[in-house]
Amino acid sequence: NKARDAVLGYFIPVSGTVEGVAGETVRVRLEGDRDIPVKARLTVFKEGEPFYHPVTNEKIGNTEFLAGRIEIKEKGDGGLYIAGLKSGKAETGDKVRLASSRIKLAFFQDRKSDWALSERFYNGLKESGRFEILESYTPSYEPEKLSKLARDLGAEAVLLFSTPVRDEKKTMNIKLFWSEDTEMFAEIEETLDREIGMAVPGDEFLSVDLIDREPWGTYNIEDGSMIAMGDINNNGELEFVVSDGNDIRIYSQKRDMREEWLVEGAPSERHLSIDVLDMNNNGYAEIFVTSLINNKEIRSFVLEYDPSGVVEKIKTDIPYFLRVSGNKLLMQDSGYINKFSGPVYEGIFQDGEYRPGTPLNLPKGVNIYGFTRIDWQESGKNHLLTFDDKGFMHLYDEAGNSIWNSGESYGKSDITVKRTNMVPGDPSEEWVVRERLITIKTDRGQEVFVVKKIPKVAIVPGFGYKEAEVYSLWWDGAAMEIKPILKGLPGSVNDFWIAGKRIFLIVRGNVFALLKNFVSGEFSKGSMIYYYNIKSK
Repeated sequence: NKARDAVLGYFIPVSGTVEGVAGETVRVRLEGDRDIPVKARLTVFKEGEPFYHPVTNEKIGNTEFLAGRIEIKEKGDGGLYIAGLKSGKAETGDKVRLASSRIKLAFFQDRKSDWALSERFYNGLKESGRFEILESYTPSYEPEKLSKLARDLGAEAVLLFSTPVRDEKKTMNIKLFWSEDTEMFAEIEETLDREIGMAVPGDEFLSVDLIDREPWGTYNIEDGSMIAMGDINNNGELEFVVSDGNDIRIYSQKRDMREEWLVEGAPSERHLSIDVLDMNNNGYAEIFVTSLINNKEIRSFVLEYDPSGVVEKIKTDIPYFLRVSGNKLLMQDSGYINKFSGPVYEGIFQDGEYRPGTPLNLPKGVNIYGFTRIDWQESGKNHLLTFDDKGFMHLYDEAGNSIWNSGESYGKSDITVKRTNMVPGDPSEEWVVRERLITIKTDRGQEVFVVKKIPKVAIVPGFGYKEAEVYSLWWDGAAMEIKPILKGLPGSVNDFWIAGKRIFLIVRGNVFALLKNFVSGEFSKGSMIYYYNIKSK
């Protein structure tokens, strides 16, 4: 690992002697043939009184005491180095040394960095045996604050790890600071040998050729299982809207995923879906929440940002299931037994109200959730792809004829409703909120992105899911091309979203998130948003 070796280069055990001092300039001769990099620091020791063997009285050596610290400025020939005095003093004949004992290094990781890369790099440093790695929680990555934490830990240096994206390529960035004065003595950056391409909404198609399992970055959040994105406060930026099923939190990407607003739900309510759309065209995207009250009745509501700085409910007690598909709001009646009833309507905003408009002509068994319309070749022929309640996919042509099915389940939805039925002889019923499908514009027309959940035990699907995969589907007129995009995503992906050049996947209670939270001290955060960057053609 070149980056690890570059870090180790600043901490090579070495010893030598001061050959001359002129003001703050110190000339030292170092032993061995290893090159010591500029800005490496050595400790100056002054020889003290001799000490003797207690029985034979034979001289064993001399005591030493710390005199100062020097920093390498320039390399000469034959082991000669020019250094600057950083603290204390140095005199001709003094010893200089970087001891072979383990160096205390304070390790910090940017929250948005790739956890898998961080873990490998961390382990590489640890396995070198050169460092005693110390960690501490920090809400800030300002060098001064990191150095203060490092000094409190007794660490000699600070390492800050991050994985920024530059020119659509992921990089590994390591910054090193001396804890004594916060001076940055090295910045190491490697461009990784991989690029991820995938389709995104909009005019630009992005090739999908690489199967990968490592996220380009992660966001740790309080808790959540549903995700949507939109410009909530009309600032030109997309905010994250996340629901844990009861409370809604809105996060700012621009401000390092800071929680900007919290809308707390009543104990009696359970969110079934969230979506974002500027339906009323006022510049502030509304948040549409389908909510089940007391496990009995649908009472959906709409949230909107108010210029006074709050996010509040602008409509409540809507007796419809709500879903956004593209730039359209869909609505479906909950019926008297609060299950999907009647047609799915295209919603309209009229006289300050959200109302059902034109009914959609959908195949039997298709409800408001888990379907998308798609024009594969952009020829004007719209097909419909939908999940059923067990996670199987079905494709229908324009006439509503079934022309394809997946033949295998992509995983049953995590959101299941089981409620008491008032009909005699039928005491209870169970129904699901089907998973999201997203239609993407590509160079050959349109494709559909879908998440597949892999069960922990194949023969016992209800036991839970060990990992997830993302696929792109494209119908060539005779057969379905199913192309893997991402594989081996740890845990069960609860929801996903595509925005700009990134795909976002939310995972609740993921083991990796919990481990990282334990290390960092952020014990309350129980969900993680993975994102994968997209490379243009």
